[in-house]
Amino acid sequence: MTVADKPHRAAPEEAATIAGVLARAFFDDPVFRWSYPDDERRREVLPPFFSSFVMAMQGHDEIYATGDATGAALWSPPDVSPIPEDEAEEFGQRMEEMSGGDSERILSVAKMIDEHHPEGTYYFLQFMGVEPGSQGRGIGSTLLADMLERCDREGVRAYLDATSPRNKALYERHGFRADREYAPEGGPPLWPMWRDPAA
Repeated sequence: MTVADKPHRAAPEEAATIAGVLARAFFDDPVFRWSYPDDERRREVLPPFFSSFVMAMQGHDEIYATGDATGAALWSPPDVSPIPEDEAEEFGQRMEEMSGGDSERILSVAKMIDEHHPEGTYYFLQFMGVEPGSQGRGIGSTLLADMLERCDREGVRAYLDATSPRNKALYERHGFRADREYAPEGGPPLWPMWRDPAA
């Protein structure tokens, strides 16, 4: 990866690009395939789905993208709700409306994630994704590096919910360890994962 491709804090005008990257990255993800089982419907819904998250989380100033727009990561800082509390109700309504007939499944996933979301102080990785054609080239590792170095420097834990065995393996290579998996009824598993800061 060249210097030009190094991750940077994303500017507001990059929101649509980042949402597109995440939509393509998660198109074949088990949780999203179960939530939106029809391929065409999923292709239609995921860009506005991720756009809603990008827009809601921009105020944290912890969204990162690679210079070549092949990968992106959405973090929230310690002791801060990923979706601002005063926007949460409207955000949920927007998710339900855009999901239409699939809303029951995606909302059941969101409910389970909320129920398993731990208390305490940590950096939270909401989503990280890489363009399908660019996966396996170390881009995800590069996206993680700066934030995990900051976690080590500040002595703060990091947390995420992995949505596939492949993603889980990537995070394990970077020091994350999985707690017991959970799953919506009839759906695929998710793994809550922690990383303790290096001594």
